Amino acid sequence: MMSVHVYRKAMMGGTFDRLHDAHRSLLRTAANIADEVFVGIVGDELGKTLFAKKDNNHLIQSYKERATGVSDFLSQFDVRFEVGELLDPWGPAPHDPNAEVIVVSYETEPSAHRINAMREEADLNILDIVVIPWIYVDGEPISSTRLRSQEIAGDRTL
Repeated sequence: MMSVHVYRKAMMGGTFDRLHDAHRSLLRTAANIADEVFVGIVGDELGKTLFAKKDNNHLIQSYKERATGVSDFLSQFDVRFEVGELLDPWGPAPHDPNAEVIVVSYETEPSAHRINAMREEADLNILDIVVIPWIYVDGEPISSTRLRSQEIAGDRTL
């Protein structure tokens, strides 16, 4: 896909455990539509509460491993990017005046709407929302949970 940077800055956030094809699709999309990309990754400390109900949460990679995987992937694109640790569930998206778009998956789309409500309360522009479709493996959406449980194998690439 050829890069067509129509936005100044794209925002995205998540766990990014065991970087897989759906993560790559999110990251690739952001890199192809924006001059700059901010990727917030749930830090280890915040993860203690946010990951509490995730299956096999004790197998979630460290923040450093997850951040390195995202940085390594994004470095192949002609885009400025920043990978930052999320210390709260929202990160900078609700208050970054330069943000113009948020890239999400179906399951995180409600968070994008909540972020836009927060931005509206702060008199900031509403972010365009780009929703990436699920990528299926064996008839079910690929997920880090499925990778951690070894239900599916990793190291696939689109």
